[in-house]
Amino acid sequence: MDIRLILCTLMLLTLLVCALAGGGRYNVIQALNADPNIDLIEIEEFQVLPNICHGKECPKYTDVEDVKLPSGVKLRDYPDMNWISSSRYDAVDNSCLEGSEDMVNYYQQLYNYFKGVNTMGLLMERTVPIRVIGQIDPDTGDVKYCHLMFFIPGMYSVNAPAPLSVGIFVGHNFEKRCYVVSINGNYSWKRAMKIHKALKNFLGRKKVDDVVQSELILDIYSGYGVPNSKKYSEVLLCMKVDEFY
Repeated sequence: MDIRLILCTLMLLTLLVCALAGGGRYNVIQALNADPNIDLIEIEEFQVLPNICHGKECPKYTDVEDVKLPSGVKLRDYPDMNWISSSRYDAVDNSCLEGSEDMVNYYQQLYNYFKGVNTMGLLMERTVPIRVIGQIDPDTGDVKYCHLMFFIPGMYSVNAPAPLSVGIFVGHNFEKRCYVVSINGNYSWKRAMKIHKALKNFLGRKKVDDVVQSELILDIYSGYGVPNSKKYSEVLLCMKVDEFY
């Protein structure tokens, strides 16, 4: 038999075995995500999940070991980063994701920033996630206002071009330590608020009181049009810092 035919056959068999093996583990993940009562899922054993960054640049971080945290909650250190952020917009039905006119306009302006609508006419690969921040009234639990933002790629971060759109601006996030909860599957602002509240209560019982309780951060890595089994997002609750962006 021709040696090239033998090699091609072996490569095909190898790819088939890998695909079947990966599919088996992925079915387990789908089964876990099918349970709507599961909010916190430990995913370290399932590294065959789709690449949540989708080949785009993601924020860097360092994991911090903390034995007091339950499965599904991570503690991370994030470095200084520059972000392109929207101005404030009002929540609709107590949600930052309901698609108000202001939200849609700001999202389009942020998208256009990466497409060259900036002072340098610079085309940049859009980063993930899209970060949605809600400022929560600690007394009522209502959302006071919201922001949308994307972080600026590392190679452009130092001298990031200014936007030409008036509703967005370049802001700076100082290094911070955050508690992070992964959401595998479909997400909603209501679910994010539920997780945020549960995380605050847990940290309160552990006498951890130096977190910014009024700020809910939702990082969305996959959006509309993506099957629920491949959706992924994270809720962040961060420690207080002396500087503000």
